[in-house]
Order: sequence, then structure tokens, then C-alpha cells
Amino acid sequence: MMYSSKFDHPKHGTYAHPQDVLKDDELSESEKQTVLEEWAASLKHILHNDPDAPQVKATKESLDEAIERLAAGRT
Repeated sequence: MMYSSKFDHPKHGTYAHPQDVLKDDELSESEKQTVLEEWAASLKHILHNDPDAPQVKATKESLDEAIERLAAGRT
């Protein structure tokens, strides 16, 4: 089964890549954190049901890196 790596956030819009969230100047730092964390949570459900979804795994890794970069920027 093929999964899309994009994320449709109900309030903040659609993002094709975690970097797009980080580059969105219309989001506050906390909003970026929320979008990234909710995206990561949605992928955990997919990976639970299909652990071999390579595109989802790659996106999850990119999300983890983006969350770390965002957190590092606040300290």
C-alpha cells in the first residue's frame, strides 16, 4: 500500500515536508511544534499497521529531525 507523506492539519493547512512547517513564517514556534508533533503522531498509527512503509518511515525520521531542530532553536 502506498502512503502519502503530506500532512493536512485542520487549522494550519497542508504540508508536503517537515521543512515546510519550519519555513512557514505564519506559524509561531509553538504552532510549528504542534503541527510537527501531530504529524508524527499520525505516522505512528500508519507504522503500527504497516511497519514496512518506507516513505512513512523516511517522513517520520525527517519529522523527528525537524522537532529536534525546533527545540534546539528555543534553548
